[in-house]
Amino acid sequence: MVGINRKIEATLVFVGGSLGGLVRYLFSFMPVIGPWPITTVIINWLGAFLLAFLTVALIHYVSQPVYWQSFLGTGVMGGFTTFGTMIFQTVHLSQNSLVLAGLYLLASIFGGMVGVVLGQNLAHKLSQNHTREAAHG
Repeated sequence: MVGINRKIEATLVFVGGSLGGLVRYLFSFMPVIGPWPITTVIINWLGAFLLAFLTVALIHYVSQPVYWQSFLGTGVMGGFTTFGTMIFQTVHLSQNSLVLAGLYLLASIFGGMVGVVLGQNLAHKLSQNHTREAAHG
């Protein structure tokens, strides 16, 4: 893209990733419920929802979303979500129960897909309401 300063973009990804990683760390203080790593599931479901929502919202509300996408999408959401941890925990669960590990993996993936659909739909609805209000305002 023309006019994108890669140093600024890299800085935004760095700062966003730091913030996302910090928020993920703070989530680690949630109480553990049963044998499932529920915190990772919640983080990844929320991350999938927010990434989809932000992607659609940026397209509708920001004229040149590339820096916001780098900061919020690649940076914050990339630092917040945790694919590697999910896979590690799946392998760990499989050592005790293949069924539990399989359910965890399916719940993580399916929940993430639901989050994406919900995030996109919410952002589209909000942008349609914003467009209607602007037309009537």
